[in-house]
Amino acid sequence: MGSSGAGRGRVAIVSHGFFPTVGGSERYHLFTARALADAFDVEVFTSDRNLPPATPASSERVAVGPIGVHYLPSRNLGAERFIRPTALWRALRKFGPDVVWGNHPSPTADVAGLFALATRRPWVATYHADVSTSRWSHRRYLGWEMWLLRRARCVLVTSTRYRDILVRRGIPENRIVVVPPGPYIGDGVLPTVAPPGAGARPEAPFLFVGALDAAHAYKRLDLLLQTLASLAQDGTTPVLEVVGDGDRREEMERLAGTLGISDRVRFLGRLSDAEVAERFASARALIVPSPDSTEGFGSVAVEAMHYGCPVVVSSNVAVGDLLTGYGAAAVFDPARPGSLRDTLRRLATDAAWRASLAEGTHAAAASLQWPPLLAAMTAPVRALARSRRSTGPAR
Repeated sequence: MGSSGAGRGRVAIVSHGFFPTVGGSERYHLFTARALADAFDVEVFTSDRNLPPATPASSERVAVGPIGVHYLPSRNLGAERFIRPTALWRALRKFGPDVVWGNHPSPTADVAGLFALATRRPWVATYHADVSTSRWSHRRYLGWEMWLLRRARCVLVTSTRYRDILVRRGIPENRIVVVPPGPYIGDGVLPTVAPPGAGARPEAPFLFVGALDAAHAYKRLDLLLQTLASLAQDGTTPVLEVVGDGDRREEMERLAGTLGISDRVRFLGRLSDAEVAERFASARALIVPSPDSTEGFGSVAVEAMHYGCPVVVSSNVAVGDLLTGYGAAAVFDPARPGSLRDTLRRLATDAAWRASLAEGTHAAAASLQWPPLLAAMTAPVRALARSRRSTGPAR
């Protein structure tokens, strides 16, 4: 694993997902790992599901830029890959981190937290999504997760909503740090497009951006398609562009046909970042139809902001709390039948409201810039690593 540079310190990041997977939580840790690598030796421990193509399965460590990444043996556990605890424990012990940083809620990150507690190392948790309490087993797991998080030195969350939830569950507020993510598109360097504003055209399309696979069914493109069909009953017929691909794409295309809206839904497949940026700049609004907090944050909405594209989002999704503060998002109530339909109808017909929302995106974009956000995200980890490095490991 190599020796640490003199005085640099070591940071272990544990996440069941990582590069080259490109979801929000995976890129969150890619960006923060690279930021920490300026002063620390950073190693990421993730599942072998993320093993890059053409990489031998026996590889113990793969360099991803300045970061060492360990793709460890794992197995399916619900919607994620669970790293084998013995493999993770051995790899962490061999690396000998000064600080452990876990991506919660996740059984894999829980093992990392237990490792830190058992070996008397400080650890930090990012709590990026909430756990559904609809099942007895989920409620039991949530109780365990909160027990563990109370013992973290710091808990990073992406919104005040998660902070308030965790405080109600007994996490000390003074250990919680709220930092939203910036735009991941273009690897953090935004692609340049023609001046935004085309979304103000009456014929501008609505936009959906997301993976079309079973693991991301919670994004609820099906709900959006059903809502478009309902709108057509009173003569409101906006066009929808769908960016994304996956094993459910054909199912969604068939649903559009069954609903009689195939002529108004364009499935564009997977696009480059520059092409996605162009779609943001020319869309009437980005629609995030996920009705509950399974959509952990909704980072695609932050990306849309930087191209003057307003967002429609559920009142249960965290990014809505952030963007409504800037007047950049229209929020629908998933508990009220017809709320999404009514919101889309107003966006399709009320040009003044669309213009007001688009204006709000400028203030949001100005506030959501990576340099200060990364500094705030990594500050707790930097402080803990330096402190441990200066005082020496606990005996």
